[in-house]
Amino acid sequence: MAEDVRTALDTTGMESFEKQFKKPHCVVLDSAYCSMGRMIGVRACRMSGYEFYDAVILLELVPECGVSADDLAAYEEKTKARIWTKEEMQADPEYQKLKKVFDLAIDRALAKGPCLIHDRAGKDEILARGYTCISAMTYAEKPEYLIERAKVSPLYKDLTDGALILEKIREEDNNRKSWHNASSDIPWGQKENYDLVINSDEFGRDYSAVLLAMTMKDPQ
Repeated sequence: MAEDVRTALDTTGMESFEKQFKKPHCVVLDSAYCSMGRMIGVRACRMSGYEFYDAVILLELVPECGVSADDLAAYEEKTKARIWTKEEMQADPEYQKLKKVFDLAIDRALAKGPCLIHDRAGKDEILARGYTCISAMTYAEKPEYLIERAKVSPLYKDLTDGALILEKIREEDNNRKSWHNASSDIPWGQKENYDLVINSDEFGRDYSAVLLAMTMKDPQ
């Protein structure tokens, strides 16, 4: 039935209509590879005063654990060929070790103040720690843009075969999905599971950052 919004019922005082947004302690940002998620996250943090943490920066918070970015890269080289099940990942001693390290790093990041965590935590994990949280995801779909962006990475700058580059992108997403799904009860990449989903092909890197930054600010 069509309704004329100009004559809609007055919703004053109805909580379901009038919930007030408050900026969260943490934003968790998942991103499909080459959707510019890290770039968008860094820019959004600069606009909002949040701290940005990805895997590399998180590991810098726990130097006593003796785990380096190279150690993580070596592990992900093993897991990239396919998507691992939650049970497979959780049974893997290397995953168990890394997960403990990242859990400690995330605790320290949260204790420092408002932050955005890229690719290493699910919303349910942050809420379970007693912090408020918004979940976001960036994705992109245009193969020609994905290929061009992948070539910016030192890992893939020398590749010329577009199909091979797209396969490498798929492998990167396998790693992200396997880790996330082992750590969180909220499946990675399913858009209905996120509070905010941004198609960075459509909005571009900089305006996507503006949209994301708005979740880190109280409404004026």
